Amino acid sequence: MKWIISISLAVYFVLLIILVLNMEDKSKIIKNSFLLFIISLVVALFFVNELIMDYIISIIIKFIYFPSFAAVIAVLLIAMGVFIICIFNDEISDKVRIINYIFASYIFVSYIIFMFLEVDVNSYNALYDGNSLLCLRYISRTSILWLVTNIVIKYFSYFLRKKRA
Repeated sequence: MKWIISISLAVYFVLLIILVLNMEDKSKIIKNSFLLFIISLVVALFFVNELIMDYIISIIIKFIYFPSFAAVIAVLLIAMGVFIICIFNDEISDKVRIINYIFASYIFVSYIIFMFLEVDVNSYNALYDGNSLLCLRYISRTSILWLVTNIVIKYFSYFLRKKRA
């Protein structure tokens, strides 16, 4: 038990030192070391406890194949938020704005179709039957594709900016 407490305190102080050094110096070395430290913590978490990795993978698979109605509502609210941000934020590039419009519109249209099906969302049999399941899967898969597309765009734009500088 003493080892666990000492390791936890050591991790806390390492994070605190990185924060303080970053506030004073704003160095890329400090930021990269922090990123490396966080990645090593996540990797250690997965290797030490396989149950966590299994749980995360099962949540992802469940979201792809049998998304809950709460997850669909969360995706819809996030799509609305991103849509509103794209409308009012003029600093977003046109490419990102168009991609966000397209994916958010697909999610809105599929939710409207789902609403017209008049599915009882309290009944699992009605929620995961036929066309309602297709609409739920379409919403979840569209949101995942949207997330991956935005990550790829940010990844390439980061390296293009770095290459120009």
